[in-house]
Amino acid sequence: MKNILFILSFICISCTAQQQIIPLGTKGFHIEGAYYKDINNDLNPYEGTWQGTFEGKTFVITFFKIKHYQPLGKYYKDRIVGRYKMLDASGNELYSTYNLPEEKAKIKSLGFVNSTKDRLRLLFTDLCIEGQVVLNFDNSQKTQMHWKYVTQQTLITDDTGCAPYNEMPRGDMTLIKQ
Repeated sequence: MKNILFILSFICISCTAQQQIIPLGTKGFHIEGAYYKDINNDLNPYEGTWQGTFEGKTFVITFFKIKHYQPLGKYYKDRIVGRYKMLDASGNELYSTYNLPEEKAKIKSLGFVNSTKDRLRLLFTDLCIEGQVVLNFDNSQKTQMHWKYVTQQTLITDDTGCAPYNEMPRGDMTLIKQ
């Protein structure tokens, strides 16, 4: 009898210890401790290294999917984060965020813009500026996508440690998967 009670109590403890998995994009209030998982792999086509040209410079960005902890709501969520660099016309690196750890990534997905999940919205944040990026695929093979970055903020260029330029290419650009 003691063995049966021990086994039943172990099963109950194991059941309560499991993390609740909820499909990414589920609407409503977030459940503390839950994991909003990309069950349908909707984020996978965005992963990889992409390249485009902007004002004569080459912009390279690598997106990857992570399981991110949201401390405000105390839940986990799959999201896309990006590391990027800008090269001048000669191929010299102007700046890069490839050395930053995942949790310090300056660009992170917020979610899909619509229910068809063909437009992904991301947030770009730096010390002095932020904006939003919207990505959508230009072809059915998902090897080319449209990039649109918009910010309404004015860049601060005093001695606050801010970059003297906006690192993120403003406006529209086409990115090709590498």
